[in-house]
Amino acid sequence: MEISPLDGKRCLVTGGAGYLGRNLVAALRRKGCPVHVLDKAPSASPEKEVRWFQGDVRSESDVRAACEGVDTIFHAAAVIEALTHVRRSVAETIHAINVGGTKNVLRAAQQNGVRRLVHTSSIATSFCVNGAGGDESSPYSTARDLYTSTKVEAERAVLQANGEHGLLTCAIRPGGIYGPGERLTYGRLVRALKRGVPLVVFGDGKARLDYVYIDNLVDGELRAAERLTEGSPVCGQAYFLSDGTPINAGQFSIELVRNMGLRAPLIRVPDRIALAVGFAWERVYQVFGVPKPAFTAANVTLCDVDHYFSIDKAKRDLGYTPLIDTEEGLRRMAVEARQYYDSL
Repeated sequence: MEISPLDGKRCLVTGGAGYLGRNLVAALRRKGCPVHVLDKAPSASPEKEVRWFQGDVRSESDVRAACEGVDTIFHAAAVIEALTHVRRSVAETIHAINVGGTKNVLRAAQQNGVRRLVHTSSIATSFCVNGAGGDESSPYSTARDLYTSTKVEAERAVLQANGEHGLLTCAIRPGGIYGPGERLTYGRLVRALKRGVPLVVFGDGKARLDYVYIDNLVDGELRAAERLTEGSPVCGQAYFLSDGTPINAGQFSIELVRNMGLRAPLIRVPDRIALAVGFAWERVYQVFGVPKPAFTAANVTLCDVDHYFSIDKAKRDLGYTPLIDTEEGLRRMAVEARQYYDSL
């Protein structure tokens, strides 16, 4: 049996109560790793070898405490909000978590002698000059929505910190994360279906995006950590991770509903109309603070253009190969999603 450099090593997962975080914690425990979790949520794990730090990445003292005795950090804490026009207080909060929190984690890691840090970035940090199939040499995105701009700034800080005070770093850029138990995006879809809301999709259905099944992403993150050793080509690098089979966002939702054994009225909204509604909704939210937009102009734009990348670099440097293809991933997700639907 192959021995992993991570086996038995104490690891910290920030955002450990989130979807990716929970799955990382479970995978690390299977490797025999004692795990520290830093999250604002109260403890969700009864395991003796999972030590829960209820805290905030914006607090330097909270982060320092969680980093004590840790060998490797998986930094997954972030606010996922594709908002552009918001009140200053909202923008400051998102920046403080996504950027300030990342810098706090970097400082605490260096002060505590942490060896490795794998940062969960996003596919949104870059864009394809030729529209599709780019790689990690593509430039950073200049999009103004808060999620993209803060993830770009955070990733830059992580990669620039590589090698400082003995800390080795890399960044993972996942496509849209999906799988059984995902509640942020697809949980919302399931709840809407239960209420009889039609399935609304944007555009003409031609633009394709990257998605990554949760098991594929967790495997890629662990592989990155295992290869973060002195002199490794992984150090200071960013990697796109996906299933390797881009699919249209609307078609993805249609296939999920079909695999759940459901039928729902389908409404296709032209991009021009969706953009106008998304922009207006954000402006109303900016002025009145309610209601929070169900989608934004940035969401529509992302669904309107081909936005997928090569995973060849991850295959070469990390030994990454998707464990589950999108078709099978959707089937697995649909089983749990149907159970959730029936429980509502």
